[in-house]
Amino acid sequence: MIDSNSSLSDFQAHNRALYLEVNDRYYGAERLFARLHRHITHILKAVRKHEQEKREDAYENIMYHLCMAFSWSLAMLNRYHINLADDMWRRFPGVCPYCGEAPCVCKQRPKERQKLVGKTRGKQPVSFRDWQKMFAEVYPNVVLVSAIHLAEEAGEVNEALQAHSATHQDDCFWKVVEELVDVVTNIYGVANCLKLDLATGMAEYFANGCPRCQRSPCGCGFVLSDKPISISKKPGQGRLF
Repeated sequence: MIDSNSSLSDFQAHNRALYLEVNDRYYGAERLFARLHRHITHILKAVRKHEQEKREDAYENIMYHLCMAFSWSLAMLNRYHINLADDMWRRFPGVCPYCGEAPCVCKQRPKERQKLVGKTRGKQPVSFRDWQKMFAEVYPNVVLVSAIHLAEEAGEVNEALQAHSATHQDDCFWKVVEELVDVVTNIYGVANCLKLDLATGMAEYFANGCPRCQRSPCGCGFVLSDKPISISKKPGQGRLF
């Protein structure tokens, strides 16, 4: 059982218990990515409508798409037997891995984007919410930039998947993992920009089993169109941290 205070590892284990069996039976890696990409596209579309068209209803279902994008990311990481918390800390040890600062100052020092090794800040977060808080501190941003970065990282996941599928080389495999971790960080980023508590959204949606068929493990595999969730807290109403 998970709740909004559960660890990131608990959320990943919960996803594994719900979906690993059905995903292994019915979804190849490319199809898992297609479901992830679908929700990333909806996130980018919602941000564009709100920022450029000033649509007040644009964010009506964005918590749902953020939760589903996170869930399909976990599904892909589970397929590859990757512990998200450990790999994410290796890549983002409390600081930006390029400038070594929190908050990131890469925009002020573009020529210094050399990947740093060994620098950490604080202890590795444990709870899902603490991971979100860490990324808010490392990457304060505006929502349009975060959404664009999320879309870019999705494209890089696709490229890495194609390379790994064609070559089966270890370096291509780890490139897939690296880009999936980047996708997760940018999902957190969009949620942070909108002051959305993603831990609460994930817990409300998945705590009682698969939200579509209400079974654990899942018995439907989200084969048909899934249904949006209601949003506990709309963007802009109060602060998350």
